[in-house]
Amino acid sequence: MDKSKFKSKTIKAQPTQEKVLTLLVYLLEAKHRVSMLSLEKLYGGGEGVDQDKRRTIFRHLDIIEKKWGIDLIRGDHYEVKKKAAFAVNDLNSMEAQALYFSAQDITDPDMRLMTQSKLLRMYQERRKKEDLFPKKTLELADWCEVHINAAKSRWQMILKNYTSINSVDIKDRLVVPLSFNAENLEVYAYDLQDPKLTIKVFKLDRMDGIVKLKERAPKELNLTKTVLQRDPFGYLLGERVVLTLDLRLDLKAFVLFSLHFSKLVPRIEKISDAAKPYRIELELVKVDPIAGWLLGLINHIEIVDSPAFMDAWKKHYEYHIAPKLKTIFN
Repeated sequence: MDKSKFKSKTIKAQPTQEKVLTLLVYLLEAKHRVSMLSLEKLYGGGEGVDQDKRRTIFRHLDIIEKKWGIDLIRGDHYEVKKKAAFAVNDLNSMEAQALYFSAQDITDPDMRLMTQSKLLRMYQERRKKEDLFPKKTLELADWCEVHINAAKSRWQMILKNYTSINSVDIKDRLVVPLSFNAENLEVYAYDLQDPKLTIKVFKLDRMDGIVKLKERAPKELNLTKTVLQRDPFGYLLGERVVLTLDLRLDLKAFVLFSLHFSKLVPRIEKISDAAKPYRIELELVKVDPIAGWLLGLINHIEIVDSPAFMDAWKKHYEYHIAPKLKTIFN
C-alpha cells in the first residue's frame, strides 16, 4: 500500500487529512460494520452532545471513496467494501511502518496516539509472522480470516495432510471450524472423526491446506450454544486449570511488555509510585507465551499471590529451559 495515496492534494487543511486518515484506520480495524453513532462518537459527537458531526463525517467518507479510491459500504452501517485489500493480514511490515511514520504528522495528540498504536500493532504482528512463518502459512491465514472468521454459516472442511503432534500420522481431518486465532495461527474446530465430537486446536503449519465442502455443520453440534473461551494468548480454556498471574512491572519492563504484547497493554494499570508501579492481572492456560519474557526481566518484575502460576512456571523452567542451559554452559 503506497502511503502517498492517503495524502490528498485536494485537501488543503492538515487537520482534515489527519481526521480522514484516522477514520480510515478506524474502519479498517472494525471487526463488523460500524454504525453512524459510533462514527459520531469517534468525532466527539453522538448521544448527549449538541454538536452535529454527520455532515463532516459524510464529507470525509466521500474523500476516502472518491479521492482515495477506496470502495465503502454505506447506509445504516459503514465499512470498507474490499477490506481484504487493506486489512492487517494483507499489509506487509514495511507498509504498516510507512503508515505509522506518516501518522506522526497528526497534530492532535490523542488522535495521533490512537492511530499510531493501531498501526504499530499491525507492524509488530505482521513482522513477527514474516520472520517466523513461511508465505504459504500466511496465505492460508488470510484464507481462514475470510472463510472461517468472517463466514456467516458454518461448513464442513477438510484439513489436508494434517500432522498430529501426538503421533507421526499424516492424514486428512474432517472438521467444522468455529474460529481462527490469527495470533497463534490456529483453528478451533469440532473434530467430526472423533466419536465425542470434541473441540480441538489445529495448527496451520501442520497442514497443507483447507478444502471447504458443500455440507453444512451437523445439527447435533448445536453451534448456537457453543461458547469459545480463550485466555489472553488465545488458548482454549475448556476444562483446563486456569493460572492467575498478578504481575508488577517497573518502567523498563512496562516498555518491553508493550512491545512484546501490545494487545494486552489496555489491561495495565498504574497503582502507585513505587519501584514497580505498573500492574497487570492475567488468567492463563499455559505459561509458555510469557515464561521466557519473565526470565529475561526477572530483576524488573514482581509476581504477587500467584502460587499456581509459579508452580507451572517452575515446571516449565525445569523441563524446557534448564536442560538447554546445561548444554550451553557445559
